[in-house]
Amino acid sequence: FHKSSHDRSCLGMTNDADVAVLSDKDTKESTTSLQFVGSFTHKSEPAPLPGNGKEINDFFSQKEKSRVLLEGSGGNLVAPIENPTSVIRQRWEKEAKFMGSAPPSLDDNMYMVTTTGVKFPGIKMNSIATIGTKLILSGDYPEYQATMAMDETKPEGLRPLVWIVNKLTGASKEKSAEDQTTHAFTRVSAEVSNGEVIFKAESNLVVDLKFPSFLLKILPVSKEKAEEQGSEALLKALEKDVVPAINNFREEYIKYLS
Repeated sequence: FHKSSHDRSCLGMTNDADVAVLSDKDTKESTTSLQFVGSFTHKSEPAPLPGNGKEINDFFSQKEKSRVLLEGSGGNLVAPIENPTSVIRQRWEKEAKFMGSAPPSLDDNMYMVTTTGVKFPGIKMNSIATIGTKLILSGDYPEYQATMAMDETKPEGLRPLVWIVNKLTGASKEKSAEDQTTHAFTRVSAEVSNGEVIFKAESNLVVDLKFPSFLLKILPVSKEKAEEQGSEALLKALEKDVVPAINNFREEYIKYLS
């Protein structure tokens, strides 16, 4: 979204009544969509291979290490979910199919992650995400997978923009699996070459919004420009979290070797 001024006129609105009129008059029109897509890959600096009976698999198998990755740049609050309900696990399974990650099993761990949010022009999207983590040891080297099962979005910023975002995302109502608009999946793996190990993160974030077509009329930019700006914001958010997370993960590995 493009912030063209500091008041309601940035969206061509003069007061709250305009919003009400639009809501009553136009919500029965046909729907359209916006899709924001962010993909980001980052590799750590090389690190020594373990010795003295230590293994890379053993390091990945330490439960607390997945929390280091979920903490991102350090601002995310991570809390384990004890005994997650079958509904939450079903949501995880559905999202795993959508994002191409491995399906959950009963011994996988889930966390509630309160993120530092994604900043768009004129608005900040805060998120409380339910994330399932899975450790895969079947390949040559271990891999973590983190799939977002569900999330709660809370926009902050200019009041007209908050109203629009609530309409776009359904943030003001309780969402079902069918209402899920945000999809996220991160894979963290180890790559061994020339006697060293590198940790690689591949993160994908998709925001897929369906909403009444009339809202396109009051967006301050074109649909294409909105998707471009939204995707750029997602990419910046991923880079902000993934780079320090992998660096911290590598630091934990160096401590493990000592």
